[in-house]
Amino acid sequence: MEEFIRELVADIGPDRFALFVYIGLIGITILSTAGFFLLSWSWIVAIVNVFVGFVIWRHVSLRRAHPRPETGRRWISRRDPSTPNTAGLPAVYFLYILGSGGHTSEMLETIKRKFVPQANAHRRYLVTTGDQDSLDRLIKLECLIRRCLPPGDPRAGTVDAFRVPRARRVHQPLWTAPLSCLSTAIHAVNALTREPDCRPASRHGAQFKYPHVVVTNGPATGFVVCLVAHLLKLFYLVPEGRLKMVYVESWARSRSLSLTGRLFRRTGIADMFCVQHEDLARRTPGAVYVGRVAAPLAPPG
Repeated sequence: MEEFIRELVADIGPDRFALFVYIGLIGITILSTAGFFLLSWSWIVAIVNVFVGFVIWRHVSLRRAHPRPETGRRWISRRDPSTPNTAGLPAVYFLYILGSGGHTSEMLETIKRKFVPQANAHRRYLVTTGDQDSLDRLIKLECLIRRCLPPGDPRAGTVDAFRVPRARRVHQPLWTAPLSCLSTAIHAVNALTREPDCRPASRHGAQFKYPHVVVTNGPATGFVVCLVAHLLKLFYLVPEGRLKMVYVESWARSRSLSLTGRLFRRTGIADMFCVQHEDLARRTPGAVYVGRVAAPLAPPG
């Protein structure tokens, strides 16, 4: 069983869409450089103003499309233990970003608690390069899911995984972080746009082309990946109904937000910003209090 899961989560190469994005970025860079030397300053300023105006307009439009609390309060509580019934949908596609250590533990605990067996589900895991521990633990989780169901039960769903470079390593100098973040962003395009090999378009059409929801809980890699997802939607490369971003602040953060949490709050790119402590929710405008969704369960007395 474990070897079977390891085959499912093997690394996948780039597809044509990601290659198209890479070539497009290179082309834009070349044209921008050529334009800087060939065009007059008035044209350069005009083009920059139009581009900046477009980016701001799209960013504001995407933020306004985010779900908002309807209670009139600065925060909202959503602790309903029930799970929406998505079994009737043609596809349910989640991308989970695993950090390392505690971030991975909380993410896998969240998946374990909220898992609902259904045949139309696909789970994609994003693991940083060199993080063998997270890969081993997600494999154990997938093996557990399959052991809890009859052999060959399609309700276990399908799964794959991608590796991306870590956005910033522990003790990495800050001046080198932009380069490592750029490397993460380049690899993230493939993870966000590559359709699962086990859910080909020949059978499912475009239902599994892009993840419906991207879930992260604190690692810097998660913010970089979500920023790439936001840019893909901002430039109309991905439909607005896909790549919905859910940020769940770590259970360890009970009084203040983490650096990643503050970045998500400042940029406003997350469709839903969740915290696990009510006091923190009261201090965070727009936060969604979801209760204890990722904290380890206390051992039975």
